[in-house]
Amino acid sequence: MNKLPDGFSVRRPTASDLMGVLDLMNACSQAEIGLRNYSFESINRQWGDDDFHLDTDAWLVLDANGHVAGYADFYEETPPDPYEVTSWVRPDLVETGLGEYLLQCLDERARQALAHAPQAVPVTMEHGWVYEQSTALRQRIEQSGYCHIRTWLRLQIEMTQPPPEPAVPAEIVIRAFRLGEDDRALYEAWEEAMADEWGHTRLTYDKWRHYFIDRADDEDVPYWFLAVEGHEIAGLILSRWRRPGQEDEGHVRYLAVRPAWRRRGLGLALLLHGFGEFYRRGRHKVGLGVDGTSLTGAERLYLKAGMSIILRSLVYQKILRKV
Repeated sequence: MNKLPDGFSVRRPTASDLMGVLDLMNACSQAEIGLRNYSFESINRQWGDDDFHLDTDAWLVLDANGHVAGYADFYEETPPDPYEVTSWVRPDLVETGLGEYLLQCLDERARQALAHAPQAVPVTMEHGWVYEQSTALRQRIEQSGYCHIRTWLRLQIEMTQPPPEPAVPAEIVIRAFRLGEDDRALYEAWEEAMADEWGHTRLTYDKWRHYFIDRADDEDVPYWFLAVEGHEIAGLILSRWRRPGQEDEGHVRYLAVRPAWRRRGLGLALLLHGFGEFYRRGRHKVGLGVDGTSLTGAERLYLKAGMSIILRSLVYQKILRKV
C-alpha cells in the first residue's frame, strides 16, 4: 500500500467528525461545480445504516493542524451487488498523493470483502460522486483501474407560472400518501416499479422504512403522492420540500410507475401534480436526478415537462473478479 504522505495522519472517523467530512465534501463540490452539494442528512443517513461501519469501512485523513484533508468510505452488501465507494481530497491537496493513498485503502478493504464473497458471482466496485468537471478525481480513479460505465443527470425547472394541469388517465386518482396506512403498500409498489432500474437491489421492508419513513422529514411527507386505481397503487412521486444543500429548491426524490400502468401518461401526470403542489406553496424551483440511460426513458419525460439538464455525475466501475 502507498505510504501516507508526510505531515498527514489517518484514523477511523467517529460520529463527531460528521461536520468535518461534510465541509470536505462541500469544498470539493464547490470547487468542481460551484455548489455546496451535500447535506448533514445525506451523510448521517449512510452513517446510520446497519450495513455501514465507521470502524472498518471509512478513513479520515487529517493535516498537521488536525483539519480534515481527505475521506473515503466503503459500503458492502452481499454480492452480486457492487461495493459502493467514494473518496475525497481537499481541493488544495490534490497533488499530495492523498487520493492515491485512499484508493489503496479501498482496494485493501475490497480484498478483505472478497475473502467471504460467493465464488459463483462476479464482483465489482463502483466509485460514485464523480462529476464531469472532477478532472483530478477522474484521472486518479482511471489510473487505479476504474472505467466510466454510467452517467446520472441532474435536471431542474424554474417555474414562472403555474404548471399545466395534469391529464390523469381515466379511473386513476392522485392523492396524498397516508403515513401509517399506506406504508407497506407503498413499499411493494416502489419495489415493483424500481425493479428494472439499473443497479436496483431489493430492500427488506425494515431497511426501506429506515431510509424512507423513519428518516423522513415532517416537511417532506406532504409532498408524497400516490396514483391509485381502486385499491392498487399505480404510481408514486416522493418529493422533498428542500433539496439538501439548496434551501430554495424542491427535490423530486422518486417518480415511478408500476409496469401495468406504464405508457398511459401517468408519469407525466404525477410529475405535473408534484410541480403544481410546489408552486401552490411558493416553491418555484424544483430539481431531480435520473439515470441518463434509463430503460424507461425517464430523461425524455422530464425534458417534456420543461426541465433542463444542469449537471452530469459519472459512475466508475472496477472489476474485482470475473466468473
